Amino acid sequence: MIKITNQTDFTTKYIIETSFKIRGVVEKSDIVGAIFGQTEGLLLDLDLRDLQKSGRIGRIEVENESKEGVSEGIIKVPSSLTRKETALLAATIETVSRVGPCEAEINLIEIRDVRDTKRKKIIERAAELLKEWDQKSLEPSEIEEKIDTGIKLGEIISWGKEKLPAGPDIDKDPNLIIVEGRADVLNLLRIGIKNTVAVQGTQVPKSVVELIKSKKSVLFFMDGDRGGEIILKELLQVTRINFFARAPEGYEVEELTRKQMIKALQNKKPVNEFNEKKHRKVRIKSEKEYKGKEGTLIRVLNKFKLKNNSSIIAAINTIESGHSIGFNKKGDKLFDMPVGEIFEKISDYKDSKYLIIYGILTSRLLSLAINMKLVFIACKNKAEELIIPSGMNIFYF
Repeated sequence: MIKITNQTDFTTKYIIETSFKIRGVVEKSDIVGAIFGQTEGLLLDLDLRDLQKSGRIGRIEVENESKEGVSEGIIKVPSSLTRKETALLAATIETVSRVGPCEAEINLIEIRDVRDTKRKKIIERAAELLKEWDQKSLEPSEIEEKIDTGIKLGEIISWGKEKLPAGPDIDKDPNLIIVEGRADVLNLLRIGIKNTVAVQGTQVPKSVVELIKSKKSVLFFMDGDRGGEIILKELLQVTRINFFARAPEGYEVEELTRKQMIKALQNKKPVNEFNEKKHRKVRIKSEKEYKGKEGTLIRVLNKFKLKNNSSIIAAINTIESGHSIGFNKKGDKLFDMPVGEIFEKISDYKDSKYLIIYGILTSRLLSLAINMKLVFIACKNKAEELIIPSGMNIFYF
């Protein structure tokens, strides 16, 4: 809060602050009297008495302490004069050489612009007000999002002895939807689906196996990557699954919009139709045989003056569905892992410069690439409305 204590403080533009040393014991009134007396007539337009009467300088304040026959302290003179006049006044005060019978020495410490301090306080306060305003004033979309978040967080429960994330209807609904993680449960709650439980990894909890036995129908809603396929295979080894639904390739269930989730669930398939997708190969043979899209790739890679492009070309030819492969600036392979693991493990590969993704380039992956300062990404496609920054080279295969 900005406080204005009095009228003088309100009109003050500058504070002249000086130090003094007087060889003798004097009172504050003696010091003020000496300043008025010894500066009188030096500058006709800057007579202290006239300036104080007209309100152009404020009350002179003195902080004085006497020890062992010597008085020392601070003098403060508030001024509403111009900068030039204030500087002249400060120089005039420094000419005071005696206080009564005692020798005195007065030296300027600083001329402080009071308005600078006020400006800083105004700016700080304005920033606080804007922050409060932003928090209270939400766009319609933000209001809906906050409502959704409140509903989701209010409804999610911890189920079973493993405290698994689950929807509130998990025990009473005859049907069950299994997902991979907590964020998936929250996203499904957003569209009103409450009979969900997250397995939290590839090892299926025993409590989930027992729960499935009591259900009429069980569906596994998996991410569109290799990790989802692995979890489904694990589930099929230990229990019964009736249907499976899959997020679009390269997406995770937690990232899907309402429309995408509904569409994926409507397109569910009997589990006996599950087969791991065959890995698509990009037909790029060698630099001498390239044309069209293959030629684009070679030309992009040539920009980086790699000694050998073949390692990256080979990786695009052989990458598995849902996987990511990273290379350093020399073209040496650093990692090959499911896309879903890249966010947790990429910090171990800070030298990465080239990234290949068998899937869709999402905003989350692009943000990661920018933070890692990657220079090249090869992927199947990019998310709609995703803006690629300049300097980022993208190849779609």
